[in-house]
Amino acid sequence: MAHEHATDAPSPSGARDNNGGSWVQITEETRIRTSIPPGPGSPVWEGSWLRRRLWLKRAAAVLVIASVTAWLGWAVIDGTKHAFASYTRTDGTVTTQAETGRHSDGCQLDLDYTVGGQPLHDVARVNAVCNTLPGPGSRAALDVDTTDPHDIWIDGASDANHPDPLIFGLFFLIGPAVAAFALWNELTDYGRIRKLLASGAQWQQFEATVTRKTGSRSGITVRLEAEDLSGNVCPFNVFYRFVSPIGPVGKGDRIKLTVLADGKWQALIWRPDRMRIYVAHISRSL
Repeated sequence: MAHEHATDAPSPSGARDNNGGSWVQITEETRIRTSIPPGPGSPVWEGSWLRRRLWLKRAAAVLVIASVTAWLGWAVIDGTKHAFASYTRTDGTVTTQAETGRHSDGCQLDLDYTVGGQPLHDVARVNAVCNTLPGPGSRAALDVDTTDPHDIWIDGASDANHPDPLIFGLFFLIGPAVAAFALWNELTDYGRIRKLLASGAQWQQFEATVTRKTGSRSGITVRLEAEDLSGNVCPFNVFYRFVSPIGPVGKGDRIKLTVLADGKWQALIWRPDRMRIYVAHISRSL
């Protein structure tokens, strides 16, 4: 994902080879020949908007994962309590029916019933189409939780009022890991960018050609080619989700990039057209 941040312009220093040429470690395998960009100042970490922005994104990702874990844990506990609950059986009268499933079968039944001489009215949800269930005015066999007379379900039907503890137990085991994988960039960008700035990596500038741009559900990948130290053309990918760190580009475009990178997944790219620095995700392209 590309993150937009207002910060300082690139600094004038850069890495050099034994012949005096400058380069940037764009991926772990590739060094791209570069020039040193003009402009004063280097990105500031302590107290910067860049740091606050990445910290907030990481905190939001942690909150999402914690919320998913807590909700799935609650579903497992609630479903387990229901599975082992004691109940009584009684008859009820269906007052209304309503389809509830948009992409799957589901029906909601409103019922009148009596528990301990007290008339009650509540709702039971079933994983079935309504025309297979008792219709309005019909009698239906109900199971009623002995500790909560408003907790009811249709006897013998697939209950949709309560979570299935086995299914949600499986989700509980894999759900947090899936959420962490989906939010991996948000979880790791803060620490990686802090290490990048502390590593002494310097801003470098080079020209690259856009050879491909593809989109998927996870984001957009732009394939670029640039010359390495031997003069060979080397491809690499820039991935983002929302805001492009390299600007609006298309296949065949020749662009100039100012980057701060150390060969890892996260890098910084300076966009002079917006006077902003973006967090970019760069990888090797086969």
